[in-house]
Amino acid sequence: MKLYSVNLSPYAARPRIAIYAKGLDVQIAPPPGGPGSDDYRAINPMGKVPCLVRDDGLCIPESDTIVEYFEDAFPDAAPLRPASAEDKAKARVLARLADLYVMAPMSKLFGQLNPAQRDQAVVDALLEEVEKGLDGLNVFLSDDGYAAGAGFSTADVQIAPPLFYLPLVAMAFGRDLLGDRPRLKAYAERLKQHPAVARAYGEMGEALNRYQTTGEVV
Repeated sequence: MKLYSVNLSPYAARPRIAIYAKGLDVQIAPPPGGPGSDDYRAINPMGKVPCLVRDDGLCIPESDTIVEYFEDAFPDAAPLRPASAEDKAKARVLARLADLYVMAPMSKLFGQLNPAQRDQAVVDALLEEVEKGLDGLNVFLSDDGYAAGAGFSTADVQIAPPLFYLPLVAMAFGRDLLGDRPRLKAYAERLKQHPAVARAYGEMGEALNRYQTTGEVV
């Protein structure tokens, strides 16, 4: 199997974290010609990363779908789904909160990073959305160590990438996004110590530095 990924993308980071946590034998490569290129669209018509391509040619796009596929296809390799129905539900809720109410508005804020081209009304509205999402995470997070319980799960895989970019957003817009959310702040510190998350964060950090210095997306 091959995962098409770029390290700068928070969405592509999710299946990489799952691969590292489960110890899967998956080749990770940049999309040919880059995201959106004709060569890559011949593989994945959406043109976006990530995309998993099985050895039989089946293309599986979308980060959450790929993570769930890994759990279905390799259930015995360091399972990432919680054991109980209640914790499974909590993991799904937290993943949705991170994706729809934190990552989605945060992604739009990246287009407002340049102060000279910033629409403050847009920024304020998007930050309000992000903060509501963070409030949700702060409430629903487990007290047992990880997001949905004592074990590292699909919820942590989904939440980790937006939390990587949260300090950048906070600094860019002068907003303390974790100070009033002590449970989330403590969780973010614990999460980045997990080996799979730490590995992905290292890749994302290197890619971010390269983008900031050269403008190149890797």
